[in-house]
Amino acid sequence: MHDTNPKSILIVDDEEIIREFLLEVLGEDYQISVACDGDEAIARIKERKFDLIITDLKMPRVSGEEVVKFARQIDPDYQVVVISGYSTLFSVSESARSGASAFLSKPFSISDLMKAVTECIEQ
Repeated sequence: MHDTNPKSILIVDDEEIIREFLLEVLGEDYQISVACDGDEAIARIKERKFDLIITDLKMPRVSGEEVVKFARQIDPDYQVVVISGYSTLFSVSESARSGASAFLSKPFSISDLMKAVTECIEQ
């Protein structure tokens, strides 16, 4: 699937191991940018438009929910996949309400990740 113009994904997670895992899995097919917290993510979203944002929900200072809301203010059609180790029915429904396109509970499989990414990017 080596496009001449690969789709861009912003990965937002405060855990380096998760960022590196996502970069490794998605880096071959997509142009990846990373942010280690919500503040940095919002700064990157202000700089440019991404085809997809993958964000952790629980992060220090600025949460993934704030990232979702900010992206959706810029573009109501922004595609955002929320990942979280704290998945409760409440967090899933809150993510959906704030505009997340998909929700993945940690730990998630590579196939679940790829399915969510593909579905969101093909929108």
